[in-house]
Order: sequence, then structure tokens, then C-alpha cells
Amino acid sequence: MEGRIGNAFACERCRKHKVRCVPSETAGSCQRCQKARVECIEHVARRRPAKPRTVVQTPNRVAEMEKKLDKLSSIVTATSAPNSASQPSLPPVSSLPTQMADIAQRTPTPATIAPATPVAAIFKPLSQSNPGSTPESALSFWESINDTLTGPGHLDPVLRSISVIHMQLLLESYRTMVDYFPFVTLPKECLCRDLIQARPMLMFAVLTVASFDSALLQLTLSREFRKVVMVKVMSGDKSLDLLQGLLVFIAWHHHYMDPQAVSIHMLLQICIGMAGDLGLDKLPPSSGKEGPRNQELKRAYLGCYYLSSNLKMMEISRSRPPYFSPSLTEYASELAHALDYRSDLILPAIIQVCQYMEDIEETFHSHCEPALVAKSQVKRLGDQWDSLRNSSKQLAIDFKTLQWLQMASRVYLYKTTLAIEFPDRDNLPWAPGFQLSLRITCLRSIEQFLDNSVQMAPNQYECLSLVDWANLISTLTTLGNLALHSAPMPGWDPIDLQLSKIFEHFRDQLCSQIPRPLDSQERKAEDVFERFRRITATMKMALRNVPGRSSPNGSTFEIITSSRQTVSLLQDLPPLEPNGITNGADLPAPWKVNPSFDMSTIEFPWKFLMGTV
Repeated sequence: MEGRIGNAFACERCRKHKVRCVPSETAGSCQRCQKARVECIEHVARRRPAKPRTVVQTPNRVAEMEKKLDKLSSIVTATSAPNSASQPSLPPVSSLPTQMADIAQRTPTPATIAPATPVAAIFKPLSQSNPGSTPESALSFWESINDTLTGPGHLDPVLRSISVIHMQLLLESYRTMVDYFPFVTLPKECLCRDLIQARPMLMFAVLTVASFDSALLQLTLSREFRKVVMVKVMSGDKSLDLLQGLLVFIAWHHHYMDPQAVSIHMLLQICIGMAGDLGLDKLPPSSGKEGPRNQELKRAYLGCYYLSSNLKMMEISRSRPPYFSPSLTEYASELAHALDYRSDLILPAIIQVCQYMEDIEETFHSHCEPALVAKSQVKRLGDQWDSLRNSSKQLAIDFKTLQWLQMASRVYLYKTTLAIEFPDRDNLPWAPGFQLSLRITCLRSIEQFLDNSVQMAPNQYECLSLVDWANLISTLTTLGNLALHSAPMPGWDPIDLQLSKIFEHFRDQLCSQIPRPLDSQERKAEDVFERFRRITATMKMALRNVPGRSSPNGSTFEIITSSRQTVSLLQDLPPLEPNGITNGADLPAPWKVNPSFDMSTIEFPWKFLMGTV
């Protein structure tokens, strides 16, 4: 609206967050609501009704109204003169006071009675926007959650300040995040009060993951959610509500990652065990009245497999995730055929990619294969990836999460093959060339993944799920390992390939696009975006300032002597002293100063995500 300046006319969402409401170019929406893709609800001031005038003036006003009504009745009588004998006379005003508003709406009214109409117009939209939602319903929700914690304690008082309007706004924010984790969906007609009554734990998790605009509120919600979950699990609660809440809580866990809290491994094992106890792997086809619930159960089971299968690639699980089974394909196909939600279309493709990565792991689990066998397996898996990509190319364009997952699976294929040792390498003249081609293809796959990631809008980074974020970190770590920890090989030189510049280019673009904290003064710990900037800055320095990694002319790690023998330039380096100094020269590599920064370890990506690097 024109004239919306400063905070005097701030919308409901900006008022709740106590930030400045800046109008956007779109009429009726501010910049923050437009960025969050939520409805900008205009604040309507609830003014006190005007005090009634003195009793002395009341009879005069009633008399004036009677005179005006008499005039109106005379006009009506005059216009209907032929039938005036049969028309009944108008009743007195004092006998039907409720008819005054109806008469005023059907006929032109003087200016003196006009203020009676806006009163109803002001309060009517507020009651219709979220019917039945009152502050008491929010308090009753938190009281019911608080009853669960009778032993451990009570909920944080900050949570009681969350109103139903605030809950509804967070619920709408969650709807924009569902495409990045399409396993816990909500109907369009589902309101906040519906989740409060039917799915309180899911509502609790939705409030936690969608409140990323306020660090203090999100950390408080995540801490209290863990407490309630542990109490429910210890009491033997096994329900769809608890399972969906846990899946949502894990899917965006990177926003409130806490190394001291319960690990994701434990939460995932709880989900997998609960899915088995509920019999989610043996559900019948959806039919009749049980159809919608069965479909929710099947989505939850697919979500358990999706999280455990992909996070296993990060080497965080101590036990193997559930193996692929035909029931997973059946569930995904059935949901895609029913198409209750738009995101159900990509479920079969997502499960196929998860099965594909499981195939990679089983094929190269020994990390030692004959060169010819490895070459044929890489050819088979490469062709299989091309088939997966071509069959769902249009879906991958419409859904970023599928596109990221497919490109990350290709990087995982060549990252895994780089660690394979060929026992017959010396007897095959083409084996070194094959290994070199694997590195080049892996590098090109990394470039394609990162080029796709920087094309996202800044507000989409907040919606990325834990799997997408883990794939981004793993890909950047693989690029750093290619530059710093790859074994020397003729024809492979990180300086000639400019791996440090490739890393710096994508890192700077990502850091310029990912959001910055809005409440930096209230934030006690760094968020996932500031953590990303800090650790990648150290990785960027490591790639740029590591001496002694190539020959003096920077062409290769190996040289050919006069006797035509290939000699590595790194084999004669003196051993490092305990203090990291050799021959009086400091080595600035970060992993020499801090061993936890060793990018070559399999734990590094997860430490990166946890912020313990």
C-alpha cells in the first residue's frame, strides 16, 4: 500500500520478528515476506471503540434517526402508491433495533451512520483468515507438550510466546521447503490448528526447522524438541506422528547442529527401529479409507531409507543402513501414480539414485580390483548413470533436490574409483592412462555439480536438506583432496590444471550467494553459512600456499632421469619433526598445525558439517 513507510505500518511477520518492514516492488508485500515466499499479512490496528456520548445527547440522536427513517418510509410509500393499501407499515425502530444495519446497507445513508459498517469489516477478515485459532489454542498446545516433561523439567518460557499467527507463518515457510525433502508433506488445506490437534510432534518439528530467521528461537526449539523426543522414546511411544517429526528434525539438522547433543546416528537408528516396529516394510496397497494414512506411512519409510542411504556416504553411521528392497520401488511408484502431491513425481527417481549409490559401494567395497574388471565396472556404472539422468532430465530441472542428488552420485562414483588399487598396474600399459582419465572425469563431474549449485537463488540455500548440504561439502572436500592429497602421476599436475583457482572461483561465488545471519547480535554460535565461509577460507589458503608439491618448473610431480627411470620428487623429502618444522622451514599446511583439518580423512566432511574443524 502507498504510504507504507518505516515500522509504523509493519506487517505481522516483521512485527513478530521486530525488524524493519521495507516495502518491495510488488504491491502488498514487503521484502522479507517476498524473500521468504510467504503471504505478507498487513497489520490492522485494533483501536478502541469510541466512547459513547453523554446520555443527554442520546435522545436527540434517536430522534434524528427516527425522522430520517420516516423520510425514507415516505419515499418508499410514494414509490409504491398503487399498492399502498396492501403494504404493511414500517415497524418502529425501537422494536427492531437489529434491522437498522440492514436498512442502512440497502438504501443510501447519511454520513452520520456510516461509521457503523467499518467495525464489522475490520474484524471479519481476521476471524476468517484462521478460523478457530485463538491464543488459547497455542497455550494449550505448549501445555500439552509441557505435560510430557513432568520428570525432566519444563519447557523454556520463550516457546510460550509463539502465537498461532506466528505458527501459521512458520507452517507456510515449511511448505516452501518440502520440495527438498518430499517425504513429509502437508495438504494445502491443512492449518496450524489441525497439526496441533492431530500431529503435535510433527508441528513441533515444523516450527523448529522453519524458524531459521531467528537463531535464538530455533536453538531453543531444537533443544526442547530433543528433550520431548527422548521422553517419548523412553516411554515406548511408536507412532507416525513421532516418526514424521524425527524425519523433519533430521532433514534440516544442519541449521541447529550441536556436537554435544544427541547424534544424528542415534536419531536415525530410532527412526529405522520405529519403522520396523510399525511394519512399514510390509504395507498393503493403498485402498479405501486407509489409503491416505498408508501413503503417509510409505513416504515416511522412503524418508528413512533416503536419509540413512545418503548419510552413509558421509561415513557417519556405525551400522549399515537398510538394504534396498523391491518394496521401496513399489511404494515410490504407487505414490507417483496417485500424485497426491506434486513432489511425489520424483520419488521413483530418488529411490533409483539411492539404489545406484548402493551399487557403487557394493561393487568397489574391497578397494582393490584388477584393472580390466574395474574398467568394465566403471563403464557399466557410467552408462547406468546416463540412463538415470536421461529418464528424469525434465524432473531434475524442475526439482533441484533431484538434480543435486544425481550429480552428487556421479561425483561419488569417480571419487570411489580413485581409491581403487590395481595389483596388475605394472603389467598393463594402459592402466596409468585409465587412472588419469578417472581423475579428469572426477574433476569434470565436480565442476558440473558446483556450477549447478551456484545457479540457485540465495533464499533456496536455506531450504536445502541435510543430504544436499552434505553433498556440497563432500564435493568441495573431494576437490581439495585432488589438489593436495592425490598421488603423483605423469600428466597430472594441480598447478597446470589450476585446481586452486577452480576451488577459489566456486567458493567465492557460493559465499557471496548463501545468506548471512539476520540476527548476528543475538547469535551465540556460528550458523551453517558462517561455518561454511570460515572453513572454506582455510581450505582456500591451504590450496594456494602449499610449497613443495610439484617440480621446480611446475609441470609434474615426477621427473625422468638420464637412465629413463621415473622418479618422484616427493620420495626424498626429510621426515617432519614433532613440531612440524623441517630444515628450519615452516610448513604452513593447516593439517600439520591442526590434525583435525586433514581433508584426506573420511571424517573430515562430517566434522566440517558439525563445525568441529
